[in-house]
Amino acid sequence: MTMTVDGLPDDLNALKAMVLSREAENAAYVRSSRNCSVTALVAALFVGNAALAEAQNQPAAIAVKWYEAFDENRPDILEAILSSNWQELPSEPEVARGAQSATSGLKMLHTTFPDFRIAIDDIVTDGNKVVVRSTITGTQMQPFAGLAASGRKIRIQAIDIHLVEDGKITKTWHSEDWMTGLRQLGAFER
Repeated sequence: MTMTVDGLPDDLNALKAMVLSREAENAAYVRSSRNCSVTALVAALFVGNAALAEAQNQPAAIAVKWYEAFDENRPDILEAILSSNWQELPSEPEVARGAQSATSGLKMLHTTFPDFRIAIDDIVTDGNKVVVRSTITGTQMQPFAGLAASGRKIRIQAIDIHLVEDGKITKTWHSEDWMTGLRQLGAFER
């Protein structure tokens, strides 16, 4: 049986094939070599899984989960990736810190814009800061920002800077192009 594992060098797979081909020459040697190569293969799987887990805890991977949470209406993801003291900037002084603030915003957006979507357009990482440019779309089906439900669609840009510390987002500097969004919703029509 041939098994390929991502992350294993081609040399290891070639070595395994060579060892297995010598079975006719020396059955005992092949059995011990096969056991060693299977042991090495299992060890490589664990190393590969550890590398995957480490990659998933990198700042960019954690920030991407923010957008998955909003795109898929998943407050549980926000609760998993935001620190207990998470802060959105700028924010009103009375806005509480932590995931509850973000989950409230997520719920409001999905209630007001039931087809709410957010897509990452660009992502740049500098150490533990992740900058994301995204596009937000949706159809306004509930009152929003003093405007009656209009059934109109929005398409706006957002730019965020997420600070990731100890595997959690601790701060998010957030800016959305609501001037365009409000114009699309008819706020400036006479």
